[in-house]
Amino acid sequence: MAFEIYIPSNLTFQDYIAISQCARTLADGYDRKDKARLRASLAPNVTVDYSAVVPAWGLMHYRADDFVENWLSPKHLGVKALATQHLLGMPYFQLVTEDEIVVEWQQLASHGRRVVGEDFASPMCKIGESSDGRSWMRQTFVKVEGLWRISVIRPEVIYHTGDFRNVGRSDEDGDAGLNASK
Repeated sequence: MAFEIYIPSNLTFQDYIAISQCARTLADGYDRKDKARLRASLAPNVTVDYSAVVPAWGLMHYRADDFVENWLSPKHLGVKALATQHLLGMPYFQLVTEDEIVVEWQQLASHGRRVVGEDFASPMCKIGESSDGRSWMRQTFVKVEGLWRISVIRPEVIYHTGDFRNVGRSDEDGDAGLNASK
């Protein structure tokens, strides 16, 4: 059986740029822990399917403001000791209609745990633990008042290095995870 490459005939260059800018804004919102950026990239309602990354999280539905508060909270990416960088590679357009675009990106999600006692605001802050996740990131974009916004986020892990869950532990757990992982 041959794989058929999907070539959308109705994707405009303007839509391509809008999708790229929106996806990058989401990643920057995560990495800069910037609520305004993160919120700007989202549709009013967001579905997150992390079942292929952390099966216990499964499928979650949020209003956009709740998503921002939850994902930038100390339970997730808002951990002060956690530095991240979400890099998006080449996009593969899976569906393009007038009202919806589905894109699967290549993604590298890098997670570093800053060393306690260091200046977390400094870009030279030492990282004591790290975990990188390679994945495919599927995002569904919908039009909101004429602008493309993300309505579905679904990563699918290829592999991880390091201990993803331990690196992202809460600030209250501090260095406790270092001893537990050895």
